[in-house]
Amino acid sequence: MRRAPRGRDIETIKFLLRSGEGARALQSVGDRWSFLLLRDAFLGVRRFEDLRRLTGASRGTLTARLNALVEQGILYRSPYGNAPSRLEYRLTDKGLAFYPVALCMWTWENRWGGEFGLPPRLVHASCGKSLNPVLACSHCDARVDAHDVEFEPGPGAPHYAAASRTTRRRQSPANALGDGVDTTMFHSVDTVGDRWTALLVAALFFGLHRYDDISAALGIATNILADRLRRLLAAGVIEQHLYQERPPRYEYRMTAKGWDLFPFTIALHDWGSRWIASPHGPGLKLRHRPCDHRLRGKMVCGSCGQAIEPHEVQIRGATRWAARRERHGPKIPRARAKR
Repeated sequence: MRRAPRGRDIETIKFLLRSGEGARALQSVGDRWSFLLLRDAFLGVRRFEDLRRLTGASRGTLTARLNALVEQGILYRSPYGNAPSRLEYRLTDKGLAFYPVALCMWTWENRWGGEFGLPPRLVHASCGKSLNPVLACSHCDARVDAHDVEFEPGPGAPHYAAASRTTRRRQSPANALGDGVDTTMFHSVDTVGDRWTALLVAALFFGLHRYDDISAALGIATNILADRLRRLLAAGVIEQHLYQERPPRYEYRMTAKGWDLFPFTIALHDWGSRWIASPHGPGLKLRHRPCDHRLRGKMVCGSCGQAIEPHEVQIRGATRWAARRERHGPKIPRARAKR
């Protein structure tokens, strides 16, 4: 995204990072357990014990996250069987609309993951080809490149503040590798499935590269910022560039792997704009320079160019759950951080 982040621009970015549509979205889903639950919901997993086994979450953690997703209108409880106490968790319209975000995570995992196993292969039923999702502009249909997107504060920016007052403890994936846990998508979830890490990635897309600028914009504790920078460095999402020798000072720049997270941030922004909208209007306005219109993203098939709908995507193998569903028939589709 274009704009030189200096002086008052840093203050603008600071406000947008804390109050924009992406920040609001992360208030609802900004932790790894919520992302994993939505991963499984899109694979047709609905029951508590199946969700517990596949995510590796404790009963208390799972109950809390499911309750939160229900309260936020992303999931709803549906009785099954003869006993009214037997409940399934199904996606609402708001939850189904999260599909482009999940699809962006799947795409990124498929390109850059593999440590915990690749995600299932997806096939676009409309054209019969293996799915290669592409982020496109809803107005001009052109593929969206991060360097062709500009931003400015919207009318809702002064009226909304989404700064979280609590920080959930980050869970290590090693704590969740019990018997039956589905580890596919772990790389993407453990990279951006955390509110602070996702906001840090957004700060880099906004053009903030230096430690002090990022710290001021996020309003984040130094130990949390250092931890998230170390994780992104270790994952190969960012790299360090020396810009001052005495004393040594480093800038953080996106690698190709990092730039490939841009569709995820746009999809998250669009979902927040639609489902957690401010009555005062958008807090962050994105403009697609090639067509000079407000950017609204859509995921299209890289083979046939059609917009991707969840019911037109078929799952082919790979995960334990997907393999089981295929057999029985599916019901639905250390680097160091330096200043």
